[in-house]
Amino acid sequence: MAPSKAHLLRPIYEEWGRGNWRPAFDVYDPEMEWGWSSEFPGLGGVHRDSRDPNPRLRTWLSGWEYWRAEAEDYLELGDYVIVLASYHGRGKGSGVEIHQEGAHVFKLRGDKVIRLEIFATRAKAMESVRTALADRVS
Repeated sequence: MAPSKAHLLRPIYEEWGRGNWRPAFDVYDPEMEWGWSSEFPGLGGVHRDSRDPNPRLRTWLSGWEYWRAEAEDYLELGDYVIVLASYHGRGKGSGVEIHQEGAHVFKLRGDKVIRLEIFATRAKAMESVRTALADRVS
């Protein structure tokens, strides 16, 4: 049995769970693509951007007093790891507290993340991986 890829991602969630979005992790490939699902208006799409944090992440974070993502479970499917996460934040100005389930889809090549896509809903994340795996088979 192949070793788990989830252990490569755990240090990311140690930081993100504290609301620390600054570190560029060793597991990130230098040419890594960052994606946001269409569930995030104005941010959707996949881009290659090595700035830390990338401009779209800075845009997202600018609306929050704090924003954290905590991993609840790791689902491994081939080269993909779906991280079922919970999001916690407080809006700037409004003070509205958010607690929501979401997911991140990591695509790995060997021991490097080559793509990360952020989803507001777990169903969309799962569908994204199912489609990618089905396309690879066809």
